[in-house]
Amino acid sequence: MFGEFENVYDVLKNDDRLVASDGTLMKNRIYELSSKLDETFLQLLLDNEITKNMFFKNVNGIFVFDSQKFNWVIDSKEFLPDSYSEYKKDIMLVDDNNNSISKMDNVVLSFPYKDCILEMDSTEETEKRKEVFFNETLMKKEIDTLLSPKIFANVKRISKDGEETAIDIQNDNLIIKGNNLLSMYSLVPRYKGKIKCMYWDILYNREKDYVPYNDSFKHTSWLTMMKNRLDVSKTLLRKDGVIFLQCDDTEMHYLKVLCDEIYGRDNYVNTISVKMKDAAGASGGGEDKRFKKNIEYILIYAKQYDEMDKFNNVYKYTEIYELVKWYRENKISWKYGSVLLEEGEKEYFTSTVDGDGNEIKIYKRNGYVTKSIKQVAKEEGISEREVYYKYYKRIFRTEMPQSSIRPRVMEKVKSLVDVGKDDFYSIEYTPKTGKYKGIVYEQFYKGENFNLYAWLEEVLEKQGEYLYKKDIQGTFWDFVGQTKNLTKEGQVQLANGKKPEKLVGAILDCCMKPGDIVLDAYLGSGTTAAVAHKKGYTYIGLEQLNKHIELAKTRLSNVINGDKSGISSDENWNGGGSYIYCELAENSQTYIDKIYKANTIEELVDIFNFLKESEFISYRVDINKMKDDDFIQLSIDDAKKVLISIIDKNTLYINYSDIDNEDYVIDDDDKAFTKNFYEGV
Repeated sequence: MFGEFENVYDVLKNDDRLVASDGTLMKNRIYELSSKLDETFLQLLLDNEITKNMFFKNVNGIFVFDSQKFNWVIDSKEFLPDSYSEYKKDIMLVDDNNNSISKMDNVVLSFPYKDCILEMDSTEETEKRKEVFFNETLMKKEIDTLLSPKIFANVKRISKDGEETAIDIQNDNLIIKGNNLLSMYSLVPRYKGKIKCMYWDILYNREKDYVPYNDSFKHTSWLTMMKNRLDVSKTLLRKDGVIFLQCDDTEMHYLKVLCDEIYGRDNYVNTISVKMKDAAGASGGGEDKRFKKNIEYILIYAKQYDEMDKFNNVYKYTEIYELVKWYRENKISWKYGSVLLEEGEKEYFTSTVDGDGNEIKIYKRNGYVTKSIKQVAKEEGISEREVYYKYYKRIFRTEMPQSSIRPRVMEKVKSLVDVGKDDFYSIEYTPKTGKYKGIVYEQFYKGENFNLYAWLEEVLEKQGEYLYKKDIQGTFWDFVGQTKNLTKEGQVQLANGKKPEKLVGAILDCCMKPGDIVLDAYLGSGTTAAVAHKKGYTYIGLEQLNKHIELAKTRLSNVINGDKSGISSDENWNGGGSYIYCELAENSQTYIDKIYKANTIEELVDIFNFLKESEFISYRVDINKMKDDDFIQLSIDDAKKVLISIIDKNTLYINYSDIDNEDYVIDDDDKAFTKNFYEGV
């Protein structure tokens, strides 16, 4: 490139919209802006004398853009080589101004108070109201100390013995009340590179959800919110760490692209489809235009796929009799319904050979006894469940396997005798491949078609006192059975947000070991913490909502005291353990809380008058231009939005750097805990 072409190149590079991530100019974007006669783009060319003279004609004092000449220059191989590789760029998500979301420094502070103004009364009309969802996007220039580590307040260690003061933290479980983004940044000094697993049941960004989950964002704001939190999540994860993000199809595909940008496509692991409801009970749009939504999705990313451990648990485990009941409830035939009580007298009959010429010994069985499970239960006066546990090694189903062994055995026997429907045979041979390779293996056949006895034992796994059906896990998980009685889990109520403990348990078990740390940035009713507590994993839970914090604390107290719901029976859970509860020390956040809870315009005016005299107002706001009368004309929801918007978000919580500032009243114990948290790593 030389001469005038070089000058054009340098001028165009001053427009960030035209520059790819690798620093090269994007030919397609240049064409787009020139064809649209983009004002900023044209002004850029006019401001340079060389490009002004090259591409503009002066017609009676008016400069007219010569698009034909400009396109000729852009098309010239001396300007940009005409090769696709020169113009390619990554697929990326952009905002309304074509700025890459993954590259922007904007921060979305979400204030997802699901219960705010609806606490005024409990009338049916109020319950059906859609709630205002507050969130705010801050530009980089507005961020000063926002993401700095914060002071912790109201610190308590909670155990079976009640609450006690906590002034230090070791390997304790931790629940933090506060904005989840700011909480995660406060975790970085202590937990950077130490979190093994994250499970987030994220805000789905649906537009038509009712209380308590009206989680609707503007699309780009939602993506930016997730970008902010994914950025710091990557910092917190261990090099072998894994993050699980549960969502529905509203934003799932966009979230996948965003995760590809932040974590890297090479670190994508799987997408799990989880059936949460039967279609008949699912919500969804009009029956004539849309299918019912009964599936949710879990995106899985590794921090570094090459460092990621193999999943510990690639099987789905279901307690055997719970599985039997599920089959019956769903009117599906359960085949393992018979017990071979007596194998009968074993009499050598003949032999044949397998495909390699190795001997297969065939035995005739006389005097065998087979009964149904129901018959055994009745005769022995025990429950069907007890029959399964007593005789699980003898319970079977019949099948016709796709193998060469059965037809060889059947052909040999039928060449010698007529086989009746009740005739019973067994064989002994040594398989060359498979599960029983190199071991003398016994199989049983019955009847004219030589139906093979397939043993329940071979698909079971005994863990402690319990028997589980073990199925290899794929990317479709069915948890409908667990969602039907979900309200009882944890002994706390959350209308639409709870996830089954068995689902969360399956996620944690596949990648965690005792002592590993799991982080849930959207704690909700506390399912992740409850499951981790019962399984012996260390957990950190973050939650901003007062209502949800109280639900989670109640649930964990139930767990500590021996809660028997959810996975408790699977884990033989009898209670115990502890966790530390703390809050980000509030500064102006206190007044945001008051704004949310206000029920009248008069209350909001009082808050406004206080804020006018405080240090919490953003520098962007000319407070003198705002009058009380302006608020009185607003709806209560709009007035709340205005008040929240004028507060300087750098002042939401007290920064750790101010821990010795006498202007703040900080409890000595909280001060000791905070210093230990950051300095005792």
